[in-house]
Amino acid sequence: MIAPFGQRFTTPAQYALTLLFVLPCFALRLHWPWHSFSFFLFAPAVVLGAALFGRGPAILATVLTAVIAVFFWIEPIYTFRLSPQQVPPLVLYALVCASVVGLSEWTRAALSRDRRALRAESRAQASARLDGIDFWRGLVLCTILINHVPGNILEAITHRNFGVSDSAEAFVFLSGVSLALAYGHRFRPGERVGVMVAMLRRVLKLYGVHVALSFAAIAIFSAGALYWRQPELLMSHGRSLYVKDAWTCLIGIVSLGHQLGYFNILPLYMALIVAVPVLLWLARIDVALMLAVSALLYAVTRYTGWNLPNWPAQGGWFLNPLAWQFVMAIGLAAGLALKERGEIPVTRPMVALAAIVVAIGFLMSPYAPEATRSWIAANGHLDTDKSMLGLTRLSHFLALAYLVYALRLSALCRRLPVFAPLATIGRHGLLIFALLSVLSALGQVLVSTVRSSAWFDIGFLGGGLLLLWFVAHLADAARPPRRARPLAQPALAA
Repeated sequence: MIAPFGQRFTTPAQYALTLLFVLPCFALRLHWPWHSFSFFLFAPAVVLGAALFGRGPAILATVLTAVIAVFFWIEPIYTFRLSPQQVPPLVLYALVCASVVGLSEWTRAALSRDRRALRAESRAQASARLDGIDFWRGLVLCTILINHVPGNILEAITHRNFGVSDSAEAFVFLSGVSLALAYGHRFRPGERVGVMVAMLRRVLKLYGVHVALSFAAIAIFSAGALYWRQPELLMSHGRSLYVKDAWTCLIGIVSLGHQLGYFNILPLYMALIVAVPVLLWLARIDVALMLAVSALLYAVTRYTGWNLPNWPAQGGWFLNPLAWQFVMAIGLAAGLALKERGEIPVTRPMVALAAIVVAIGFLMSPYAPEATRSWIAANGHLDTDKSMLGLTRLSHFLALAYLVYALRLSALCRRLPVFAPLATIGRHGLLIFALLSVLSALGQVLVSTVRSSAWFDIGFLGGGLLLLWFVAHLADAARPPRRARPLAQPALAA
């Protein structure tokens, strides 16, 4: 194996050999001018360092190659000054190298049979984990990847085409359920500070990932615009500000005031997590009180148009946190009910009502007959606005979620061969979301430039979905084992 071969060398020799790997890349760069994305011609040195010797030499190769590229080839040359246009390529290069290092470390951990056996035993004992929630989260993440590459043939079969809600509602709702199961029982006097610190750490991690993904998106679309000579790739979804005023764009991204299209979910999630301690505090008094306060804020927001402001552009956030917190509150209530009682009440009248709402949602969908859509007047009169969480969208999603739970679809899906892979993907939501965001940006560029047929869509998205599962599988293998917690598994699994 490659890794055991590399470990035969002493530590100084490993670092010295890693430095030698840089030399062929340097020679290659001398004969291959490639604009500002010269960083990536040095990536093989990082890959070899990570595969042979591990994290330390790979980090050394990353830093050294970045310094060389900036000093010798990035204007102004022979200095370490960077123009605003050069920052996203450097950030993207760092992200790629970090991904290589992480993948290498996960692979090393996965190949350790003793550790893997220990984790397998621990997970077998801890089967009380809600794999049904992981399954649906994994399905939502895969759907987001498909829908975030507009124009591909597979997006026609995602569930947003059969109703008026989409993956965003499911993503926020499942987050609320998971947070309630993880922190609901701990949010009591004496432990609240610890819970709030844990959530603050989560927000800081989300913030870092969001900023890095936004810079990566700018770099990817900039590379596509340069390579294929299509400047229109930088003219939509908020990217034009980077062309007009790069520094203002970067400051706007860091301040969360400027959010690129398809990269605005994490800011919403951050804002909602900040509100979770307040919602849990209200739920400790009474869950109905929490839902009432959340619904009141939703209603006032819809009436007044309150929103967090954009900057430097006018208006507010595309996904308004003051409205979307209602979905999070409902998810928290559902998670608390599962945690305390082991189930959510299911009645025949509610199931019938949910089925009717889902059916009406289908009649409003793109696949419904045009005459039916016109009769319902969905486009002109019903509240389907995504930014402000239209009441029709909310009602449709809640009915769909209730129907999925009432019909025990998780138990039925568990028999499918895709259940385990999707549950694996769902266990690593942030990692997979970051990866699919990069893939979706690449897909948007490729669809606009080189796509020739539907086979490209199938190949790219099929390969992307396999990559999501492979990375999640490695992350699963590298995760340290956790002790099992007793839960009401039969009811929760549904």
